[in-house]
Amino acid sequence: MNYQARFQFIRHALDESGGFDSTNKEGSYLIRYPRESEEKYLRRLEVAWYVNDLLPAASRFAGHLALNPPDRKFPTVAYEAMAKDVDGMGTPVDGFFHEFAKQAKAFGSMLLLVDGPAEAAANQGDQLQRRLFPRLRSISPERVTEYVLGDDGKFDSVSFKGRCLHDGKTVDCVWTFTRTSWQAVGSDGGGALSSGTFSLGECPVLIFTEQGTFPCFGPFSTIASLSKRLYNLHSELDEILRGQTFSLLTYQVPPDQAHAFKESAGKIAETIGTHNMLMHNGDTPAFIAPPDGPAKIYLERIEKIEAKIAEISMAVEMPQGQESGITMKYRYQALNAALSEFAGRMADLEARAWDLTAKWFRQAAKPEAGYKGSYMLADVVEEMSILQQMQTGGMPRKALAEQMKRIVSIQFSGLSQERLDEINAEIDEIEKEVEAADLEGQDGGDEKDFGGEADK
Repeated sequence: MNYQARFQFIRHALDESGGFDSTNKEGSYLIRYPRESEEKYLRRLEVAWYVNDLLPAASRFAGHLALNPPDRKFPTVAYEAMAKDVDGMGTPVDGFFHEFAKQAKAFGSMLLLVDGPAEAAANQGDQLQRRLFPRLRSISPERVTEYVLGDDGKFDSVSFKGRCLHDGKTVDCVWTFTRTSWQAVGSDGGGALSSGTFSLGECPVLIFTEQGTFPCFGPFSTIASLSKRLYNLHSELDEILRGQTFSLLTYQVPPDQAHAFKESAGKIAETIGTHNMLMHNGDTPAFIAPPDGPAKIYLERIEKIEAKIAEISMAVEMPQGQESGITMKYRYQALNAALSEFAGRMADLEARAWDLTAKWFRQAAKPEAGYKGSYMLADVVEEMSILQQMQTGGMPRKALAEQMKRIVSIQFSGLSQERLDEINAEIDEIEKEVEAADLEGQDGGDEKDFGGEADK
């Protein structure tokens, strides 16, 4: 597989560009019919519309991760200042990795460049004032032109398209990073525009993949292919509706009167419309409508592809049709498992990024990023219903307390672990108080309950 073409196709689906742009008359992903004229194809292209399912899916997934941001600790003032602007363009560390995660989920692969400062700082004050820190740069995989992987799975060298400053102007170029050096070569094939060396011991371009080695295409990349099919299906359905929606006016001519209508039939067909009326003798004219079978077939096919996209994107908040509680529970479990695995890979990437940053700083101390080990996304309404059923069924108080803790973890997932522990401790305290009250009332006094009926 041509990984460059595949990644470029995913970029088009993500940005509604390339063949998904209806103004693109040459390389459109709208497939032309075998005997379709150029004029008719261009007319169909003008009214074609593309539904972007990939971007919302990737944004939704990254949004779930953002609800539980990692707990970062920065050992020095320099790291704290860098975290407020990790790319030199004012982007804080949370915002940078949120956007990185969104792109990475769409492609299945992303690269992260930990670029060293332009020059060494005289002292810490000079470093803070002029922001002489390493900068993080996200590199989408369709920009990669060539690469060589080492035995350790890291880049021996990697080249990618970009831009650089040369003679006071920003020009297109190709960047190449190895384990010991870097250079920028003009896209016109000229000599090196700039170059340099470093002693990090590895290439500063880090690899992120959802599985395996680079290049990797994640599960969401399939949405791009399904979107191309939907793009064509919608256009083909529009063609059917535009050509067959309107009913045709008919008038049955008796055989003995056919000669009277032979010459005027064409003129009647040309002039009949909503602006005039038809005079007739005998039977009343009628309208006939084309069959709706073809349109129904297209609608059913579109619905199946849309359902498949929803399944791949794990869109649990927008279920397709009526689903049982068990089905929804499995959907949430699948999403939580995917989030946990993705967060683990993001934690590994960020740890490697801070390792390189520490090498650029020539410091032993480095930041720590504590990502959530598990996610508890679920339907809170359904969980509350389960709690009520447990109360009605006379479940033990300890079981009720655990269900309450589950609801708290779901509803307040954005709180710090310390605050969640405080809320859970209050639940445990209430459970102990109720248990103590029950022990006092065993001599026949009134029993107290814990949010429901007491144990019998």
